[in-house]
Amino acid sequence: MSDVSQDTSLLVEPEAEEQVLARMLSDDQAIEEVAGFLLPEHFYTSNYRKLYKEALRRWEGGEEPANLANMLPMMEKLGVDVMKLTNMAIDIAIWEMKPLAERLVQTDGVRKAMKAGYELIQMANMSRMLDADEIEQTITKATETLTRIGERQAKNTMRSVHDILMEHTDKLEQTIWGDEESEVVGPSIMTGMPDLDELTNGYKAPELIVIAARPSVGKTAFANQQALNIAEKYAEKGPVALFSLEMAAEELVTRMLGNLAHLGGLGNRKLTEEEYNKYTMAVGLLANHNIMIDDEPKQTVSKIRAKARRLQKEQGLSAIFIDYLQFIEPPVKGMNRADVVSENTKALKNMAKELGVPVIALAQVGRQVEQRADKRPMMSDLRESGEIEQTADKIMFLYRDEYYNRDTEKKSILEVDLAKNRNGATGKRELCFIKEYGKIRSLEVQHAEQLAIV
Repeated sequence: MSDVSQDTSLLVEPEAEEQVLARMLSDDQAIEEVAGFLLPEHFYTSNYRKLYKEALRRWEGGEEPANLANMLPMMEKLGVDVMKLTNMAIDIAIWEMKPLAERLVQTDGVRKAMKAGYELIQMANMSRMLDADEIEQTITKATETLTRIGERQAKNTMRSVHDILMEHTDKLEQTIWGDEESEVVGPSIMTGMPDLDELTNGYKAPELIVIAARPSVGKTAFANQQALNIAEKYAEKGPVALFSLEMAAEELVTRMLGNLAHLGGLGNRKLTEEEYNKYTMAVGLLANHNIMIDDEPKQTVSKIRAKARRLQKEQGLSAIFIDYLQFIEPPVKGMNRADVVSENTKALKNMAKELGVPVIALAQVGRQVEQRADKRPMMSDLRESGEIEQTADKIMFLYRDEYYNRDTEKKSILEVDLAKNRNGATGKRELCFIKEYGKIRSLEVQHAEQLAIV
């Protein structure tokens, strides 16, 4: 057993690496096909890894493309065979790019698995000299390595609301009936919140809009309401893309159904016959909303952009929502938190420009708010706020007095502070927030409905 080789260089695809680079250097758009899942670490050859890392950096930063003309100095410095890659590009079709890249990801996974396996074999040979903690640590490390390998394999995680609804209705009906124990958009998109739209004049392409608040104030409900409204009003523009980096797609859909049905606690309790009728009507309504949800965690802006671009090519695109900014992965490992948020904020703005759609990103406000008498958030409360304040076109802060003061006179009131508006006025508006089922509407509409009931 001690003779088992740990040489992973046998598992290398040098020709596939060359073919991917050759295609990338000959076609400015080719990198879009693979940027969402192919990482520099997937290249075994050091110089090819460096070339792809630079190409990816250029693409993410919206700089000049990584074509042959722009990359030639670096290739010559690294000693890469330029003529070989140039000749190879002629024989590689654009549709071959993705399968080749997937092959590199898979081969890299096998190499990492082989290395983890060798470490286990080595531990077994030395087990008599290791204590229990050392054995457990080696096993845990190998297990985590294998888990990461599986998670990094290329996969399409974009799911339609219709598909999620099919799963959701099955689960909810089991709860109800089961046993007790068992293309570029136009100049402006209106959010469907008239009071807010009057102040903001809607969301324009290619704006980056940041919506910030403390946890549990209503950021996700605010975004969900806007996504529902935009999807209903601008269906012909294409779907609304919602990237949820924290909450599962099923939970988002449950909240949307509660919003449309005016029902709280869906999935956690039995429904009356009247409530079930409301629920089924909401299912039909939501199925007709053109919303695409991606709940894959730990995504980079590069991956988000690749998925959004693919969706735009296939179906069109009206707006992008991201929940939330601080959960986006760093573009490069080892960066400090402030630099990560700074780079990702700039990358989101570049994405809005390239795709020609408004990008709405939710953001967490720092807990220093809790130390003040007036707990309304302000610009300085945004975590790593410098780049956000500079880059975002619009910044809104959400505040609910009821969250802090149970006896407040402003119950069910969500205060929206438009603190920055690059192309217009700033100001505040108050909206009605029905927390029970996550619905946000104008105070006038809510008041009129209450009078009608009376």
